[in-house]
Amino acid sequence: MIDDNLLKTLADIGFMASGTGLPKHAFGIFNGIEAARPDSPLSTIGFALEFMNRKRHQEAIDILHREGLARHPDDPAIKAFLGMALMFEGRNKESENLLKPLLDVSDVEPAEMAKELLANIHSQ
Repeated sequence: MIDDNLLKTLADIGFMASGTGLPKHAFGIFNGIEAARPDSPLSTIGFALEFMNRKRHQEAIDILHREGLARHPDDPAIKAFLGMALMFEGRNKESENLLKPLLDVSDVEPAEMAKELLANIHSQ
């Protein structure tokens, strides 16, 4: 089993691979994370981010609902990425409804992500 620090590092590398146009590498990394730590939401977030980077937002929404929220219904990171995918899909009201409660979560990264996404929605 891999520890949380290694898991986060691997996920960060997967996110970078996805963001720089290396989808095979990203999918490989996220498949590895899923195999090693099926309890972690990071693989689902990674797969969804890869779909978002390909402008396949509905697929990202589907995977975040089907895999993410089904397994981790209270995970603020899953909700933040779902809010982002909804925003990219033009479903701003749904996104806003999902993101507003995240402003008060103790997990700093999803709270900050929600704040930035809401600012983007309100500036449109």
